[in-house]
Amino acid sequence: MRKNLKKILVGILGLALVLGMFWGLSVLTAPKQLHAMPTGGNDNVDANIVTATGIGKISLEPDIAYLNLGVESEDKNAAKASADNAASMDAILKAVKAAGVKEQDIQTNDYNIQPQYDYSRNKPVFNGYKVTHYIKIKVTEIDKASTILDKAVQAGANLVSNVSFDVADRGQVYQQALEAAVKDAKLKAETMVKAGDVTGALKLYRVSEAYYSAEPIYDPSPMRDAMAAEAMDTSISTGIMEVTAQVQVTFTWE
Repeated sequence: MRKNLKKILVGILGLALVLGMFWGLSVLTAPKQLHAMPTGGNDNVDANIVTATGIGKISLEPDIAYLNLGVESEDKNAAKASADNAASMDAILKAVKAAGVKEQDIQTNDYNIQPQYDYSRNKPVFNGYKVTHYIKIKVTEIDKASTILDKAVQAGANLVSNVSFDVADRGQVYQQALEAAVKDAKLKAETMVKAGDVTGALKLYRVSEAYYSAEPIYDPSPMRDAMAAEAMDTSISTGIMEVTAQVQVTFTWE
């Protein structure tokens, strides 16, 4: 009985091996089918494209100045230090307004009261309080920037952090920079396709803004010169401002 059962199992295994061999051969010899992926009708566009990055720069003289200045006061008593600071700032505001600055063009940037300690000894020693008050002044008549800065220092300003410049109509200037950037990208694209022996006029396919820069120019010299304003007038050089635009443009041709 056991021998018969063993023979039956061996027969089943042999049949399974034979069927497996036939199945493998059928897979290897079966004709292969190719499936084309849908293209959506954009074969020519995908093949005939060139992408270039264009940069446009517009240089111009600033017409707005920003004066960042303030006053610092110290006293053993916090209230006294704050009162002294307020009196000095009030004199500064009156001076710059008299020089032509409008109320809406003055903004407080920072105001703080901090205790002061002497750490030169083993134990910190309290020295009193320091009060600082910073304001930002927008000067729309840029030729008056030097005069206004001098008036502020003469009135009591003993902190001048920086002088920065900007342009009033930055948006319009940036539009000009964008136009120059697109033209620059097209010139680069034409150079590339010409080198590749491609004929035909380029057509705009896609364009995107990549970068924008119009940082105000900083003039650190007033931070040194303003403290000597009583001896001589402060000279502020506006320099040249550069507005930069960068775009990425894709062109196609037939």
